[in-house]
Amino acid sequence: MSIGYTFSSFIAKIFKTNVMDYCQIETASGLINPATNQSHNLVTRDGGLMSIYEIKGTFGIVGDDAFLSQLQSLVEGYSAALERPGHRLQFIFRRDPLNSKEALRSSISGAIKTMQKLNLDLEGMLLERGELLERKTVLETCHLVITTYPTALHPDILKQETKVRATNSLKNGGLKSGAMAQSSNIEMPGLEMIHSGFTTQIIGKLQERISVSEMTVHQFLHTIRKQITQFDVSDRWKAMLPGDHVLAARLVEEVPMANDVSHLLAPEISHQLFTREPKVHAADSTLVDIGDWVIAPIMVDQRPQEPKPFADLFASIDRNVPYQMSLVIDSGHKRIQQMISSRKTFASFVAFASSENALIRDAAEMLLLASQNNTLVSAQLTFSTWGRSLEETRRNRSKLRSAVEAWGQLQVIEERGDPVEAWFNTLPGFSAKHLATPIPFTVTEALGMAPLTRPVSPWANGTMLYRTIDEKVFPYLPGSNLQNANMELVFAPPGFGKSFYLAAANMGLITKPGNEILPRIGIVDIGFSSAMFVDMVRDALPANQKHLAQSFKLEMDPKYAVNFFDTLLGCQKPLPVDREFVVNIMTLLCTPAGREAPSRLPELVSALVDEMYKYFAEDNNPNYYEPGMDPKVDQAIEEHAIKLRTNISWWAVVRELHRKGLSNEASLAQRYAVPTLSDATSVLSRASSIKDIYGTSMVDNGQESLIDFLNTMINSAVTDYPILSMPTVFSLGEARIVAIDLMSVAREGSAQAEKKTGVMYLYARQLISKDYYRKAIHTIPDIPDEYKNYHRKIIERDEAVPKKFCMDEFHRTSSVPAVRKQAAIDIREGRKYDVHVSLLSQLLEDFDPSMVKLVNNIIILSKGISEMSLQEIRARFAPSEDAISYMNRWLTGPGPEGSSMLYIGQLTSETAPKIEQVLRLTLGPTEIWAYSTTPTDVSLRKRMSDKIGLNNALAILSTAYPKGSAKADIQKMLADNSMALESNDENQNMFDVLVDRLIKEHGKLIDPAKMPVAG
Repeated sequence: MSIGYTFSSFIAKIFKTNVMDYCQIETASGLINPATNQSHNLVTRDGGLMSIYEIKGTFGIVGDDAFLSQLQSLVEGYSAALERPGHRLQFIFRRDPLNSKEALRSSISGAIKTMQKLNLDLEGMLLERGELLERKTVLETCHLVITTYPTALHPDILKQETKVRATNSLKNGGLKSGAMAQSSNIEMPGLEMIHSGFTTQIIGKLQERISVSEMTVHQFLHTIRKQITQFDVSDRWKAMLPGDHVLAARLVEEVPMANDVSHLLAPEISHQLFTREPKVHAADSTLVDIGDWVIAPIMVDQRPQEPKPFADLFASIDRNVPYQMSLVIDSGHKRIQQMISSRKTFASFVAFASSENALIRDAAEMLLLASQNNTLVSAQLTFSTWGRSLEETRRNRSKLRSAVEAWGQLQVIEERGDPVEAWFNTLPGFSAKHLATPIPFTVTEALGMAPLTRPVSPWANGTMLYRTIDEKVFPYLPGSNLQNANMELVFAPPGFGKSFYLAAANMGLITKPGNEILPRIGIVDIGFSSAMFVDMVRDALPANQKHLAQSFKLEMDPKYAVNFFDTLLGCQKPLPVDREFVVNIMTLLCTPAGREAPSRLPELVSALVDEMYKYFAEDNNPNYYEPGMDPKVDQAIEEHAIKLRTNISWWAVVRELHRKGLSNEASLAQRYAVPTLSDATSVLSRASSIKDIYGTSMVDNGQESLIDFLNTMINSAVTDYPILSMPTVFSLGEARIVAIDLMSVAREGSAQAEKKTGVMYLYARQLISKDYYRKAIHTIPDIPDEYKNYHRKIIERDEAVPKKFCMDEFHRTSSVPAVRKQAAIDIREGRKYDVHVSLLSQLLEDFDPSMVKLVNNIIILSKGISEMSLQEIRARFAPSEDAISYMNRWLTGPGPEGSSMLYIGQLTSETAPKIEQVLRLTLGPTEIWAYSTTPTDVSLRKRMSDKIGLNNALAILSTAYPKGSAKADIQKMLADNSMALESNDENQNMFDVLVDRLIKEHGKLIDPAKMPVAG
């Protein structure tokens, strides 16, 4: 052994010339967690154990009352645990606007990868959103390091276990067989049980109110390295620890000492964490120089006159100032009592000027008095901030210091002795010794200053990127396993961003990671707003896939005929979920406008529906094949030489075509095999079973029999709704993203108009989502054997694909209970079939209590226009009083910061806390232009899109009008009459002239590949 080396090492440790001399982390514990097959504990150099947790935050809004409740709960759980000596809690909070993109990176990159898989040319829109949110959000992290030191053991046990460790280490090459390597012999025997019990008690209580996750040792060391390097580290970087399946040996002997085997063991942890040696800045001895960054530590040197919660400090720090806070809480109630009562040590402990001062004596007496009923702890507070240059760092330090000093009237100092060690004190778990003055606090005071009330999303990443009102990213992933269904209710008066929200939410589902093909999304709307979204998706698809996104404006025209009695191919009766729909729409059709359904009518309709399928079944009274009904069917029969007997039923034709592999033609043939609404009266007159049961039932106070009443209403429905009374003609084909505009067939006014609106909603619902409610396990048993394999392939292909059905302007169905009943059925059944259902309305009363109970996502975009509205929100959705307070303040409609909303969500577990946050949806100019429903902006966008394609139009409009609207500019030009000066063509209107001007000014943005195809 080299004596010279030993002496120099001893001197180095005294003066701390190496990062190794500051680091208390020795290695990973040999104890493996069976659940993860990894270690979750680190070992300190003195044999202690350290566990690491990420404090994600609270799912709910924490106002004053909620904070006090949370604090009281923690104090009750922690006081007894913190009485015993030997334990340390270190809370580390970091807020870093210089690395905001770090919180967005995974979400944005995941969505872009999905877009690339789907061949959607909208990557620029997502990149724009990421760049915007990078400016509008700030990265936050919070960690809790729990350390148990050997002093937690009883002195007699500690003495005994120290001997055991020494004996064991001699058998394994010494306590530390490599001076520059990790040693697995350091851990103090007997400490694990104490540490585990303490940690369980601390975390168990914390998890009652806060989202907390345990980190593995590799994750934790990666976190420290990211903080040291300011996130300039690969996601794949991994510290080398004992037990890793990696060859640790180096071919250079690192220590010239006999028997030292550092080069054969896992390298010392601090040397793995640091790629360069931090040093005192040459121009300012209070700062740390770590290459590209300059770091300024500051320490709290005095007990606050009035301890205040962390939320007060958070709100007071300039959002552009990066900072990290370390709050160290050491246990040991009796030791702290003794130190306060000791005149000799009191002055240094509480950092006052003189222990003889009367005020100091009074303060000491108050603390001692409080300690009789409250557990005392020792706390140390250290902060750091940073910048790229000396000047930037000094500015940030000045702002941070001012905010900290105002936080309960604190006194802070800048470390002039060793700023490197002071900075290390702010790293999680790195330092054993902290330079900040230890201050006595009650547990209540100390925990009140801890960063435990920040909001958090349960989703680490998501394709819906919200932000909290104080600029924290709040990702949401639709269809994740954190929720057992995705059912949502959206409330907003006109002008509060409802259409923007729906478009953004649907785009979030499309770009969900894992999507290999386009999801199925269907939107029923009154107006063109949803059609604009679908048009954008269609324009972004390649030419051979544009048919997958289609929008339709429904007319009461035979070309839109759809028979709601249609069944799955080969099925002569509907599946249970489809039968519910048929009964529901039949009941609505047969209910007089403006009135409730007569008594027993739903039951009679239900019986009639069953009789109709039974009557037209192949073994009863089937419809017979007639050539000329469908040319495609006739052609298939001829081309494939299918021999048909005389008087063959359409059902038999379906079977023959299916056997030839002509499933499309078989489906066309089946349209003539199933009953139609026009057949209902004939079946009703023939069904003796119905007459036997309902023959004596009367309506209108005995003026008419129920059967005659139904017969009359069916005849009226056939006349009023011809597109529902004939075999199906209209089909969506292979379209997967669909919007149906009901404007032409859903008028407001009379009871008859409202009924028609309801019928058309149900029509559109069936057209869009009839194939959504299919799942092999539930559906295949109800299908005839001959068709099982055919349907299994189709169902299994789409089974894992997200499916979503949206009903916008849901308030238009307020007087039609059948639509609400169907919506409730869809929500209830949707959970079983993994169908997302979204209902959007301007009226709160549209969402009855049964719906509220069934959904797990509620979006409130407005507090309403009166106190009555607020009371109705309270009664219907039961938000907390803190949420109500936030709504009053923040839900003021769309603005420069985006649209604000109250989100109320429920996770899969019924015991999981309710999510309740006020969030902002902030979209980039391209998305705002894409989703806009403002008439002037829509006209401008449409004319430009027709001329140069939607993507090109969005590129120009978002550049020319980055706020998302040209309305103000158009109004100004109209007032100035400037358009008339630019064109001599009398047939060219104002928008055409503006389009030409914008194309001329921004022509360089036009991509020829995205120009519309002629014809």
